[in-house]
Amino acid sequence: MNEYHKTAELIVQSKRVVAFTGAGISAESGIPTFRDPGGLWDQFDPDEVGTTGGLLTTAVRKPDLIRRFLLQSVEIFERAKVNPGHQGLKQLEELGFLKTVITQNIDNLHQEAGSSNVIEVHGNLFRARCMNCGRKKPLNKVELLARAKAILEKEEDFEIAKLTELLPRCPYCQGVSRPDVVMFGEPVQQLPEAFAEAENCDLMLVLGTTGLVYPAAAVPYQAYENNACIIEINPTDNYYHSISKAHISAPAGIAMPKLIDALKDLL
Repeated sequence: MNEYHKTAELIVQSKRVVAFTGAGISAESGIPTFRDPGGLWDQFDPDEVGTTGGLLTTAVRKPDLIRRFLLQSVEIFERAKVNPGHQGLKQLEELGFLKTVITQNIDNLHQEAGSSNVIEVHGNLFRARCMNCGRKKPLNKVELLARAKAILEKEEDFEIAKLTELLPRCPYCQGVSRPDVVMFGEPVQQLPEAFAEAENCDLMLVLGTTGLVYPAAAVPYQAYENNACIIEINPTDNYYHSISKAHISAPAGIAMPKLIDALKDLL
């Protein structure tokens, strides 16, 4: 029995399946991981652009560096599209098995694929959060990226303030908004909800994550400690290998269509 059929049988025997996804599944959509060779941290210092304070300070001292970092980021997100890994998770939900996706990614691609219950521990780039009352508002992704790109392509008169004007004032308190993403040093979001899902599932698919970024990386261990079956879907071994009952050695975009086919053979 190969790992696909083994995993399919484990899923069929389960009552509540949860997926935990990381940067690897987004990399298949063209969003490079920050830490891998060639990633953004190879080109930009995370102390300068990865924290709120660093970003604002660098915007004053090195405005062109911030402009180039943000323009490159906008172009990456413009090109990024849903891939078969995202679509496979949506199909797993449609088949009645997958209840929740817990993601470390900020790209909104799970929602674009149609997943209905997504917990985002690092936030969502295409949502605004009021800095006064904390309320959140979805943003139009295509419009936001197009307007931001138009500002960032003008080298001669770039100011970070022009970008902040793209975000709407809070409709409740008229407070200033910021992108609803977790920067380095900030607390993660929806962690209690993520741990609750980990405690209540009996099978967790772990896709495209190294298990290095805490506290989110503790979520699969929480599931394991509550007797859930851990299935690792990743082209290389990671920190979850020792607790995994099955390991599919492939990227999510290759593995998920094959897994869905194996599942359908059993139904």
